[in-house]
Amino acid sequence: MSMSNRNMFILILSAILMIILAASTSALILSGTRDDQVKVSVIVDDSGSGRWSSFMAGLEQAAKDNGVKLNVVSTGRNLTLNQQYNLIKGEIAAEADGIILQVITSRGTESMITDIRGKVVLELVDTGADMEVDVEGKSACIEADNVEIGRALANEVRIAFGNRLEGHKIGIVAGNQKLHSIQQRLQGFNENIESSGAEVVWIESNNVSLQDRIEFRQVLGQADIIVALENGGLEAASEYALRSGSEVSIFGEGTSIKNVSYLDDGIITSMVVPNEYYMGYQSVTAIVRRLENRLTPMQNETISFRVVNRENLFDESNQRMLFPVVE
Repeated sequence: MSMSNRNMFILILSAILMIILAASTSALILSGTRDDQVKVSVIVDDSGSGRWSSFMAGLEQAAKDNGVKLNVVSTGRNLTLNQQYNLIKGEIAAEADGIILQVITSRGTESMITDIRGKVVLELVDTGADMEVDVEGKSACIEADNVEIGRALANEVRIAFGNRLEGHKIGIVAGNQKLHSIQQRLQGFNENIESSGAEVVWIESNNVSLQDRIEFRQVLGQADIIVALENGGLEAASEYALRSGSEVSIFGEGTSIKNVSYLDDGIITSMVVPNEYYMGYQSVTAIVRRLENRLTPMQNETISFRVVNRENLFDESNQRMLFPVVE
């Protein structure tokens, strides 16, 4: 074979090999997209509630941005811890790579959390929980500074009444006190309201038939101010006021469109709104980052919150937080 023919043969062979390599690489990439796509499951209490609307938008945007297959598990209200654990085990069996979890109770969760993070990456949202030290850095928690939320609510009550609260009576819709986050909100509120001169006449922590529970509390000890430490309690307090015709002043933490409407209508005086869009977005991103670099431990993160009232409800920054758009 002449030199020119040999060179031509090498060029042709090289071209064929490059075509084969390119085809193989493309097939591998496509296969990886199909088979190795990160799968993240989300388990929160009452997943279909409007309380989660901003959070879900953040999850969806992060899933799109990171090519994640997202599964929001359908749940009802007030699951037991055992029921929640069984749902988690089902998602792990279905080959989830990561779990985003709002625990139903923060107490007695050590063994469950240890088991989960031994199998998948775990991001707790909305509230911390009892857990052993995570030496491998396979779990973290993203939540608001809940003591500060409680303090902010007390501050809003003080501002509304010119810091003169002697003679005023407060009822507190305390939410699920099995959650560290809600315990911390109550702590922060009590710390900041204690010196105001107001009297706390009742605290309701039962979440069943909450409107009726509030009405019952009001019969026993009439409050002219009601403070709700979480979204569902704020909705119930507002609905109590509408149903009873009471002129009670209402403050609380809220995230749902329903509570935004009550605020706009003047039923709610002031509302603290955590940035749950960011919480959803970052929870997905944190899991993806950990899976991409297993030597980097996950880190706890604190989200911001805003105080919203009728005067600033339509500020552009508040509107973006309350009504996020998935692009």
